Amino acid sequence: MDLSPVDADISGPTFVDKSAPKGLVFHFADGAKPLSTPWQVSIERAKLVRRLELPSGRIIDPACGSGIQLAAYCAILEREGFGIELEEKTAISAVANFHRIAEHGFGESVMNSIIRIGDGTCADNVTEKFAMLHIDPARPRNSRSHDIGEMEPPLDQIFATWKGNLEHGNRGPAILLDLSPRLSHNQRLQVEKIVENYWPNIDLTWTWTSRGGGRIDRLSLWAGQLADPLVRQRYVRIPPDIKQESLIIEGTDLAPIIQSNRLPRKGEFVTILDSALVESGLANDWLKCVLPNQEISWMVTGGRRPQIAHESKIEYQNSDEKNLIQASGKVVKLLHFELNDETISHLIEDAREYGFGKLTLRIPLDPSLQPRIQGSIDRQLSARGGPYVGFVAKHPGDSMLLLCVVTA
Repeated sequence: MDLSPVDADISGPTFVDKSAPKGLVFHFADGAKPLSTPWQVSIERAKLVRRLELPSGRIIDPACGSGIQLAAYCAILEREGFGIELEEKTAISAVANFHRIAEHGFGESVMNSIIRIGDGTCADNVTEKFAMLHIDPARPRNSRSHDIGEMEPPLDQIFATWKGNLEHGNRGPAILLDLSPRLSHNQRLQVEKIVENYWPNIDLTWTWTSRGGGRIDRLSLWAGQLADPLVRQRYVRIPPDIKQESLIIEGTDLAPIIQSNRLPRKGEFVTILDSALVESGLANDWLKCVLPNQEISWMVTGGRRPQIAHESKIEYQNSDEKNLIQASGKVVKLLHFELNDETISHLIEDAREYGFGKLTLRIPLDPSLQPRIQGSIDRQLSARGGPYVGFVAKHPGDSMLLLCVVTA
């Protein structure tokens, strides 16, 4: 059954996406909202695709969910879309979202698109050729392994179904796989192998996308016409202000990051980097530009708070680069105790001594302990603190805490 945005029912409940323009709201079936791609991420990805030369035809998404990413492609690329969604309620939400996005001034191509209620692994006698294939397979929300076999629909079934329906550019078909940001290196190699089984020697570019906050918002594989043969990895930092351009770093064949056992010293600087930048493998190349001729010691190489120690302040090449870090500060004191309910008074005393009015914990703590201790720090420093802003860090190989004053 095919649904048209022209006839969509938009009377149902709506939800605000803080990254969307004022007045643009979305519809979601029960449980679908946490799985959807944020509007700002969808639009920025579509803008990256717009830089490339696509063959003629519509854009197909055989597991379109709530339709926001497909609608963003249609709006920015001025192409009609063909989405397929197995769950009827989700498909109805998708076509309502297309209607609202079109009415918000994003062009006729959005309103002229089609959402089909059906199985995305069945072509149903579709004979047309599509300009681009986008697929965002569903993953179990409680999965820890994010195993390739958990993806629904399976990638190989999607490729087998739609391979003959893809137009080719000079680098082959245009394919974008939106995948779990938790995929390991070996799992990414598994995905590449599946793609290459259908399109041998196809160009591939992995893209990490971040909006900050110590998380990777999206990990995607761009293949064929969407890949850059000279770029193996790409990092995209979407800024807080939607009017600003994203910052993009690209590279290929990068050396692995090696953790150091050396502990930071008083007077050195500690910087917590954006986790997506580190995961992309592009952090060291960027650091060579902003910390020229400096020794860099990797304290933490993964997780939500990758950290380095270095000799002097970061030399940003432009103000946008500040979005690539979570915090950066100078170590003003080494605290030789573990943080808990009994030692928090010592931390407050040291923080007041150095004039801190705000201090953020950037250390791994038990989830039941962290908010209580942070709340206590906030209350006590706001009542009788100083002018400085800082954070608490630590090396994972030692219990010593690092009291840092923010410098960037």
